[in-house]
Amino acid sequence: MFISIKLSRAIFIILLFTCFLFFCSAGVTGVFFDKEEEGISLPILMYHHILKDKSKHGAYVISPDEFEADLIYLKENGYTTITIADLINLTQDNILLPEKPVMITFDDGYLSTLEYAYPLLEKYNMKAVISVIAKYSEEYSQNHDRHVPYAHLTWEDLSFMQKSGVFEVQNHTYDMHKNISGARHGSKRVSGESLEHYEAEFKKDVSLAQDLLFKNSGINATCFTYPFGMISDESIDFVRDMGFSASLSCFEGINYITENPDSLYLLKRYNRAHNRHAKKILEK
Repeated sequence: MFISIKLSRAIFIILLFTCFLFFCSAGVTGVFFDKEEEGISLPILMYHHILKDKSKHGAYVISPDEFEADLIYLKENGYTTITIADLINLTQDNILLPEKPVMITFDDGYLSTLEYAYPLLEKYNMKAVISVIAKYSEEYSQNHDRHVPYAHLTWEDLSFMQKSGVFEVQNHTYDMHKNISGARHGSKRVSGESLEHYEAEFKKDVSLAQDLLFKNSGINATCFTYPFGMISDESIDFVRDMGFSASLSCFEGINYITENPDSLYLLKRYNRAHNRHAKKILEK
């Protein structure tokens, strides 16, 4: 009898432990880690410009209707939008992510994101990350040009968007968003440039953007977004040294986020071009 009771208790403990492991892997209140990839599966969609003019649609410009269709697809298929802050909270404080996370990102900081994307995100109770070129925000804050087809967001716009909770604003350099033949391409190291000079130029530009965002909009960016996705290996350490907790690349693929903070650097993204719907991207 004693042996039987002891054995029953042992079986009970084993079953209890098995149930615990099951619920941890499934995530009762959020997502833990995928067994196969040892990380949380996170697709990131990359947008740039939204315009109604069909003649402008292409690799980096889509229509408001296309953007809304993407949001409807995400909503109907159980996705929950997250931000960089959510990823940082996971790695630093173990705050769980929703069961089916997705990130929507916008690059460059066009006024069209406020004109078209903002009301649609608000309508469907979603949020997005926007990485801005600080020089353009500086220029359009001074010239007051609000022509949606080409204008960029002002400091006032960015402050409003950040405070709204709909958008999270991040750093896309001050003036390194260039692709000039024979000169620097984005924030990439120029051929023959000394490491010391490259580090000084990179940090000077990115720090200026960081300072302007904070001074004019009260924003402390936590993520660096590489212009054109052009990356020099040395810059990866620069980004860490400057205190950024994450970085966004233009490499395509699914991200697998772990408790390791290093998993937040060089996050992959899918470019959402005209006629390349979110459904096509996420179900391929």
